[in-house]
Amino acid sequence: MVVEKTEQIAEVLIARVEVARRRLADAADTADLAGVASALDELETAHGLARKAGITVPRPATAKDEESEK
Repeated sequence: MVVEKTEQIAEVLIARVEVARRRLADAADTADLAGVASALDELETAHGLARKAGITVPRPATAKDEESEK
C-alpha cells in the first residue's frame, strides 16, 4: 500500500511538472512575461517537491529525440 501511494505521488508530481513546462512554453511563444514568470515559479515548485520526495522527473523530449525515434 505504501509503494502504491508513493507511485501515485510520483505520477501527480511528474504530471505537475509537465503541465508547468507546457504553460512555460506557451507563455514564451506568446511573449506573455507574466505568464512566463508564473509558469516558471510553478515549474520550480513542482521540481523542488519532486526532488524532496526523491522522484526523478524525466527530461522533456526534444525535437532531436523525436527524430531519432523515427
